[in-house]
Amino acid sequence: MKKILKNSFLFAAVSLFAASLIFPQSCANTTASPSGGPVDSIPPLLTATIPDVNQTRVSTTLKRVELQFNEYVKLVDPNKNIMLSPPPEKNPTVRTKGKGVVVDLQNELLPNTTYSLYFGNAIQDNNEGNPFPVFALSFSTGDRVDSLMYSGLVVDASTLLPIENATVLLHINPADSSLTKSLPVAATRTDSYGYFVLRNLKDTLYSLFAVTDENNNYRYDPVSGEQVGFLDQEIIPQKRMFTYAPEIQPYFAEDTAGLLRRPVEGNVFLFKETGSRQYLRSYERIRPRALELKFGAPNPQILKAVIPGMDSSQIIRQHNYYRDSLIWWLAAPTVPDTVQLQLTYMATDDSLNTLVPRTDTLRFAPFRDEEEEGQQAQANLNNLGRRGERQQAPPSVKPQRDAMTIHVSVEPDVLMSKGFTVKFNDLPMDPNFTLTQMTRITPQEDTVPVSFSVSRDSLDLCLYYIFPDTYTEGTPYRYLIPTDVFTDINGFKNDSLMTTFETLLSDDFGSLTLNVQNVITPVIIDLMNEGRSQVLRTHHLNADSTLVIPYLKAGKYAIRITGDMNGNGFWDTGNVSQRKQAERVRMFNFPGGGSLLDLAEKMELTQTLDIEQVINQNVTLTAPARKR
Repeated sequence: MKKILKNSFLFAAVSLFAASLIFPQSCANTTASPSGGPVDSIPPLLTATIPDVNQTRVSTTLKRVELQFNEYVKLVDPNKNIMLSPPPEKNPTVRTKGKGVVVDLQNELLPNTTYSLYFGNAIQDNNEGNPFPVFALSFSTGDRVDSLMYSGLVVDASTLLPIENATVLLHINPADSSLTKSLPVAATRTDSYGYFVLRNLKDTLYSLFAVTDENNNYRYDPVSGEQVGFLDQEIIPQKRMFTYAPEIQPYFAEDTAGLLRRPVEGNVFLFKETGSRQYLRSYERIRPRALELKFGAPNPQILKAVIPGMDSSQIIRQHNYYRDSLIWWLAAPTVPDTVQLQLTYMATDDSLNTLVPRTDTLRFAPFRDEEEEGQQAQANLNNLGRRGERQQAPPSVKPQRDAMTIHVSVEPDVLMSKGFTVKFNDLPMDPNFTLTQMTRITPQEDTVPVSFSVSRDSLDLCLYYIFPDTYTEGTPYRYLIPTDVFTDINGFKNDSLMTTFETLLSDDFGSLTLNVQNVITPVIIDLMNEGRSQVLRTHHLNADSTLVIPYLKAGKYAIRITGDMNGNGFWDTGNVSQRKQAERVRMFNFPGGGSLLDLAEKMELTQTLDIEQVINQNVTLTAPARKR
């Protein structure tokens, strides 16, 4: 028989919330004409549960949990919102039944254990979609209900943006393998703010982890690319659950002010580990003379690489920052249409979890330029008549020769700090940039030579940066690559290429000056867009400095500070087994407390940035970005 909710703090809170909606403080507009009746804006009202809230001595053989409402309801994303903690080996199934929700349990419950069944935002009324507030049902198979709780915030380690629907896990003194092989003793998920509350905990020592848990199995699966994070110190829950605890209030998603007031006891920073299991992930021919090999872990030990008719001195090697992706440029006099590579390397043996030699024979098919083929397909479509009849195409003119492809890219707003780029499609062989020319045009239309410096990218052998030695605002510049000054790995030379650009006038833009103080260790300072999805400017500092960031358009910006502990100029990820956090990232808070600078047109702003203070601050709750 159903047990009606009595003396339940959750029922009281939910009922009071619903009652406040039933009896609004303002009066209805009685002068308006009838429009088919008022819109139902009242959420469903919970009337009963099986078992009762906080019921003890629940049978371990319990097969189902039920929630009853005063109206018909529907479920939204039940797999995302509904979970049982501690999680069973097999996840429950959820369905609606009449004016209720039924959770069918697939495994027996553990004895003497307090359970929390989280429903999140899964429940809405059937007609208008009015949400039932966030709700969790607690019950115990023992004589008491554990009532401690712990709250925190899960964010992306590199952007500090909240991570929604991350799974937070508690283990009791776990071994290194527990996170990947064992179920946790408690679990919950984060909301859109990245916020979590672990309920009904014992007075004991826990290790806390968070994962993105793509396969919903409450374990960490690094091979599938899941993100992971952890607290450095073990925790003992201190706070006790009570009726009006802000951590567990049944808020609605629209109550931004209430949600931002919730206490945060710990920050968890999620990162993606570099792989530890070594294997060949993929291989591809990316250019006629370039082979790409991608491995599961950094620094593959390659014992032998044999291409028939080619010796090792004719292979020029390039790698990415993590050294888990390699590009081999083939500099032999001739390269066959189909390249066969016999590769021997150290791979992880799954049964022994050790490295053993492995030999693969890889076949690289002839290179296909999909971009060029797409352009040709579009040209063919353009030659179709109205009725689908092919019109006579103009006679094609065969190029007089095969020429190397070069892309010159200029971004005027970062020209002074980053220069502009020259990107070769194929590896250039000993390029001599002194044969290229840069000039500027004076107001009198005179042409003045401009000297410049050149640097090659530290990783990409085909990418070069050009820096003018003198920079004049509001001035046209020209950069000329004459014919035949470069030769690529194919033996192709370049056609003449002229690039014209104009420098900006600082008076037409805003600027930001940062007085950077207390730089103890190397730091990276990034100016980012409002959504933190794009880095607009980057500076690397080893000492106190004054940074001037010019040529800023009106808009909203964020400043990210990264503690570059090893001074390599990159943000480095973490490692769970080594208990190593990702390099620390913090966002600078502007006057007023927000992390966004709203820069007006032509505004010049100066800020003092205390690195030591910013890098050591805690991360606080922020409202999630609106979904568009």
